[in-house]
Amino acid sequence: MRIYHFLLIILVVGCTPESNLRSIKYLDPIAINENFSDWIKVKESFLLEVPDSIGVGVIKQIEFADSLIYVLEDGVTSSILVFDREGQFKRQLLKLGSGPGEYVQIDLFIFDEKNITIYDRSQMKLISYSLGDFSVFQAYDIKDYLVGAFSVPNSRRMFFVSDTDIETGIQKGYGFSDENFTNFKFEPQFSGFIEGFLPKSISHFGDKYFLVQPFSDRVYQIERDSLSLIEVIDFGSKRIPEKVSTFDRAEDLYETLSSGSYYFAPTNLLVKDSVIAFNFFNENIDNLNFGLIQNGKAFRFSIDSDLKELFLKPIAVREGLFHTVLLPGEYDEDVIESLNLSEVDYEKPVLVSYTIGQ
Repeated sequence: MRIYHFLLIILVVGCTPESNLRSIKYLDPIAINENFSDWIKVKESFLLEVPDSIGVGVIKQIEFADSLIYVLEDGVTSSILVFDREGQFKRQLLKLGSGPGEYVQIDLFIFDEKNITIYDRSQMKLISYSLGDFSVFQAYDIKDYLVGAFSVPNSRRMFFVSDTDIETGIQKGYGFSDENFTNFKFEPQFSGFIEGFLPKSISHFGDKYFLVQPFSDRVYQIERDSLSLIEVIDFGSKRIPEKVSTFDRAEDLYETLSSGSYYFAPTNLLVKDSVIAFNFFNENIDNLNFGLIQNGKAFRFSIDSDLKELFLKPIAVREGLFHTVLLPGEYDEDVIESLNLSEVDYEKPVLVSYTIGQ
């Protein structure tokens, strides 16, 4: 079981006051228990035209290029599906095996202008494939176990999160490399800091990418070689005690959580127009909520139904929107009607891009 902890980071080099993120005060939220669908503002939705020969499993990651959508699915196989911006299927990256250019599992992927690179944790290997048809590849053995990776835009730099142990209670942490996966530079962190990282800790809105630290609730902008502190999500009296930053045992964390009523570990942060929204845990790691701040008022949504889970636990925040994928069997006529889809094949996944607010 992964442990969540208060995060402090060494890679901070300064602040960016020009950012839209200035003060995020999530205090005394109003509980919204009914009609949550009235708050969902769908910007776009369409079928993903997956060929009948391809079975789609759990969606682990979604990324967007200028004209394409990349979806990491993990079911019977582990593959990356590529679609155009209207949901038409283009190609599949599926190269299972242990030979040259093959992987056992895709744990995450990153891409730049020329290549898409997958990470196979079981083989400690990065494999870069040409974007056109995945026919050209280059493999890189890596000494680090990774839980996150990201291509920093317009920089030819890669950002990594490594949970490789250095010594008891210390892991490799956060680092950067060049585009050829050489010259890695990491800043070691307490194990708890890294165990708290989730892929959904990274969000893209405006023209920047941000990382939210789970238990410090601090928001950092990902830059070329560093993380810059932007703001802190203020939970007021609900903020988890800073002493958890020293914990390296799950038992200590759970004991602290059981001793009070805390909000902690925001993910899926989205700041857009007059709305600030994010997921967070309420009192324990089994109680995920959705938080919203709009026009100075704070709201809290419990995720207590299948439909709420689909929309209030987005897969990713990219391009200033929440994104989720409704798999066959997860949606019905009522959901389709709310999405304004004119043509529906209930055997196909549906990609929904949306915001939440009034």
